[in-house]
Amino acid sequence: MASRNSTTQSQRVTMKDVARHAGVSQPTVSFVLNDRRDVSIAAETRARVLESAKALNFRPNRAAQSLRSNRSYTVGVIADRLVSQPYAGHIVLGVQQAVQEAGYVCFVVETAQTTDGGKAAVENLVQQGVAGLVYAAPGPEYVTPVDGLDAVPTVFVNCFPQGDAPAVTVLADEFQGGHDVAEAVFAAGHTDVAFLGGPEDDYACRERKRGLDEAATEAGVDPEAIRVHFGTFQVGSGFDLAIEVLTGNRPSAVICGNDRMAVGALMAAQSLGLRCPEDVSIVGFDDQPDLADQMHPPLTTVALPHQQMGFEAGTLLLASGEQPGRHLVPCEYVPRSSLAAPRPADPKEPE
Repeated sequence: MASRNSTTQSQRVTMKDVARHAGVSQPTVSFVLNDRRDVSIAAETRARVLESAKALNFRPNRAAQSLRSNRSYTVGVIADRLVSQPYAGHIVLGVQQAVQEAGYVCFVVETAQTTDGGKAAVENLVQQGVAGLVYAAPGPEYVTPVDGLDAVPTVFVNCFPQGDAPAVTVLADEFQGGHDVAEAVFAAGHTDVAFLGGPEDDYACRERKRGLDEAATEAGVDPEAIRVHFGTFQVGSGFDLAIEVLTGNRPSAVICGNDRMAVGALMAAQSLGLRCPEDVSIVGFDDQPDLADQMHPPLTTVALPHQQMGFEAGTLLLASGEQPGRHLVPCEYVPRSSLAAPRPADPKEPE
């Protein structure tokens, strides 16, 4: 008996149940729940159907809807080294949040360590009638989409197709983030500044450096006077470059290409007997979880909006007729105690 009751309670609520509860016909329920605006239904009736569906905890059968309408409710997320990242994985969460609101589900394909770059898995998704594809990467870089899928709606987030082919692309506003953190450095009173960046040809590095140059010009500081060194976005690179710039005629502030380089710079400063921010201010970029706010002192930095980028990508994917172009999502400046005003010059020290 208990088993029978359990089975009865677990049965799916159908449109017929909703129709009986609302006192309307089953086609009326179908028209309302499928948002058929071409059918005239009184507002009061529509509200009653929606209230009944909510009261009965009605869940639409997407498989049946797909068969009837020949429409898929699955979105493929093609991730390259993404799901294992401590913060870029929030892109997937953002995509999921956007498409779930419209009744879709995400299927994530991680292409790292696959012999064909995920080609077979992506083609399988498309053969099953996936509604669209979202390509995502841990950092703004070029990716190679699977050939022959031009008819499938596609959005690129935190990456762009090879050859800069026309595409709907969502990126963090690296320029704005670089500008805002540099603006804070100059506003604190620093004029002698060094920049420790990642690879010189890296998109994020170029944009952050471009934002720094504009902020310097606005602050009346000659961008050419800023000491610039390029590295690898890694802790060791930040350490080596910081040792170089902090030895001798050191700057009062060091702007780092990302938080990992800033950690290296902090280690270098400490190894030289310098205090941060009393002797030198150090700022980063990324606001990497469990790192930037855990340092001593906590890092002033810029938060990359990965989750919002994913949400924007999912929203754009489901939008009809979206034209190719880049959509920039603002970054948030995060002030912490590694940035302070420069130490006043000691009158006893030689100029």
